[in-house]
Amino acid sequence: MVAGLIDAVHFAGRDEASALLRGLGDEELAAGIADASLPLSVAVSDAVLGRRASAPAVALARRAVNDETAADPDAVLRALIRLADPAVDEALVRTVGKRPRAWILAALVRDRRDADGNAVIAPGVKRFLRNQVARAERRHAGRHTPMPARVETDLTVAACSADDPGLAATALPLAARLGQMAAVARGLRTLRDHGLLSSLWEDGLREIITAAMASGSSYYVPGWEAVLAFGDTGDDAELAKASRRLRIALLPRIDEAESWTAPNIGSQLYAVPWDEVLAYADVVGEGDEDTQAGQGTARGLDEAAAREDVPADVRPTFEERYPRAVFWTARPDTGTLRRASEAARSLNPATRHFATRELLRRGLLHGSLSAPEVVAHAKPAADVLALALPTPPGLTEYYTAKGKNSFAPHFVRIPPEAEERYQADLRAAIAETIGPDPARWLKVLTRVAAWEGSLGGPGGLLEAIDAGAPLPERRGTRWPRGVDAAAVVLEVAPAEVIAKVVAAALAVAEEQSLAGAVEGQLPAGAAEEQSLAGAAEASAPETRALIGVLTRVLDRGPEPRWLLDLALGPHGTSAMRLAAARNPAATVGTLWRLADREPAEPGVLAAVYLHPLASLELRIAAVVRSEAVGGVYPGLVRRLVTRYAEPALLQPVLESRDPELLHTVLRRSNRSLQTDRRIVAYARLAEAAGPEPVWALELERAGSLERMHEAVRASMNAHSDEPLRAMAEGIARPEPERVSAEWDAGFQPSRPDTAERVRRHLDGRPERWARLAEPGVTLYGLLAEFEGNEAPQVPQPRQGFDAAVPPARAPREAWEAQAARQARPRLSQTPTLLPPLPRSEPPKPSTA
Repeated sequence: MVAGLIDAVHFAGRDEASALLRGLGDEELAAGIADASLPLSVAVSDAVLGRRASAPAVALARRAVNDETAADPDAVLRALIRLADPAVDEALVRTVGKRPRAWILAALVRDRRDADGNAVIAPGVKRFLRNQVARAERRHAGRHTPMPARVETDLTVAACSADDPGLAATALPLAARLGQMAAVARGLRTLRDHGLLSSLWEDGLREIITAAMASGSSYYVPGWEAVLAFGDTGDDAELAKASRRLRIALLPRIDEAESWTAPNIGSQLYAVPWDEVLAYADVVGEGDEDTQAGQGTARGLDEAAAREDVPADVRPTFEERYPRAVFWTARPDTGTLRRASEAARSLNPATRHFATRELLRRGLLHGSLSAPEVVAHAKPAADVLALALPTPPGLTEYYTAKGKNSFAPHFVRIPPEAEERYQADLRAAIAETIGPDPARWLKVLTRVAAWEGSLGGPGGLLEAIDAGAPLPERRGTRWPRGVDAAAVVLEVAPAEVIAKVVAAALAVAEEQSLAGAVEGQLPAGAAEEQSLAGAAEASAPETRALIGVLTRVLDRGPEPRWLLDLALGPHGTSAMRLAAARNPAATVGTLWRLADREPAEPGVLAAVYLHPLASLELRIAAVVRSEAVGGVYPGLVRRLVTRYAEPALLQPVLESRDPELLHTVLRRSNRSLQTDRRIVAYARLAEAAGPEPVWALELERAGSLERMHEAVRASMNAHSDEPLRAMAEGIARPEPERVSAEWDAGFQPSRPDTAERVRRHLDGRPERWARLAEPGVTLYGLLAEFEGNEAPQVPQPRQGFDAAVPPARAPREAWEAQAARQARPRLSQTPTLLPPLPRSEPPKPSTA
């Protein structure tokens, strides 16, 4: 059961994780790594590489080639190759995983060198490659056109490229038959470097390559001619004249900008010629504006900058020529943060946000930056706070759709469990840095979004607040698109701070005459604060700024439960409710609460209607409620009548009485509507605009008078809409009901709390961590045991706002009795499509 401990290490602090792993034996650690269900944490990778034992290193190698490490798999594989452990080398050469392994094989047979410059090739690797080449030769013997498997090609190329003349000479004939020109050229070069080319060339090798050229396509003849010329002369100039396919250099030339944008150019190499990287960094972006050479970024340079083996004397020059390089530092420290803040001045807000976010995320994941260091030194403070909470799924889609994250890690899958710990540490560091003073918390709320410096540390926001800094003169930047910084502050703020925030909001509501008395509706401690708040406080700039911050939190989310209750209650503003309806992270329950709220607000209902999570029933409810208070919001009407309106948005407005909307929907989707829905829409359209548009729409749908619906033909004969209204009266119509209590009971916060529970119950107690290695013990079961074996509780909102909290689950008898009394389907009971309503036509007689 060591695998459970390996998975649980994601939630442990860096020092504690290292101590736990040091206490495991080699075989135990190897078994846990092999059986772990999550990608391996950075702490596990570092512990294995520092231990230098064969068993766990082999297990780590097998996980890394399958992209199952939170650290960069290529960096982990390079570190494993540097161990020069024969067991690890054999595991790498025999294992086929998700990662491309051509560069791994090349490192094992050519690129890894000892102190004298000689290639270090494990005997088992040599033996394995010889056997595989011999097996492939027997398999393809006598075939005119060999069709090798991918693994055969990879192993043959590796053997031919080895810095071992015997291995290269063995694989050259097969490589020539398989048409691998670049591998043949590299093998001939190896023979030349060891003084064996001339003898083997005249001993039949030239004839083999000539035969391969003759049997292949004429397209490859120039390449083979270059290979033959090199074999005859041994001059590298012959290969330099060849096409790009024959070049055996590790990196493209500086005039090949397109090649520098290809994936894996800088990452999947064992060793990088840094002089060539610096040479291209010096000219990147200097080409023509409409070509790739004119672009100021290159993926190959990004991958090179993200390597863990960038020499200390190379990095300053690299960052000077290519400023983005500082944001790709593999393990950033506080010095990196200082250099990054200087480089960020040349970036636009979106690029700066993504660059800073990924830099901090990488440092926190790898343990090179601690949470207090990030809070004290990272700029801007809003980007730091945005990392302290996970981004809800709805916000994630919105977040990535508004801008491309060009600093996202390449080919690295970081599980959410790997980020929970540093997020919990960040929240704790933020709370500790701000301190217990409620007034300080309120000023942080109103200033953090527009602050360009750090939160703590010298020259930080807290220092400015203590010195009496006024409110910012501008709004916060529209970035970050993810979690709002003020939402994080509200998440970690103490209860007395929340009480002050609510008191300020209620003071503004009272000043604007939005509510009556507030006595007895505040949480504990807020009543005393409200008694001190008057009209002067409500009109103060600090208070008005605070209300604007609360509205922004509702718009970006994730919003706290108490804030949502405040916005939906009598003390909330229309702007708050509109922001909550537009929030990409809003839940279905929140949208139903907004749709059910009294009095109805057409603008808010329009935002609910357009939300991506809104179901057909919810949109119908929004239309019905809008019609009850004067009609659908004009902005929604303008959007739906355009030719580009989404089809899913059109059908629910059949419950509207707006003639333009009804005519638009019927014209576009008349053929696909149910007969009952069509007749009801016809009756409403005829009532608002006369029967003539109905006649034209039905004739267009049916194609002839004989196939038109009988009610429409009757309307044409009578020149009246009375037959349509009579037919529609017998059709059941949807009437949304007030079901916010049931939806509200299922409200669950999206933030996981496993890391916080680990901090509370396991940190500093190695004897408790050791129990995870016992059979049948899991992390969650262990935490439940330390919490007193209590059943999970549904999180309850803060009491004393606008309504009592509904029970977590209604009794079954009440549900059954309520369902029995209902004559019509409940529109908002489930998020599925509306069930078909009873048809007006009589049922057809059975043929049975």
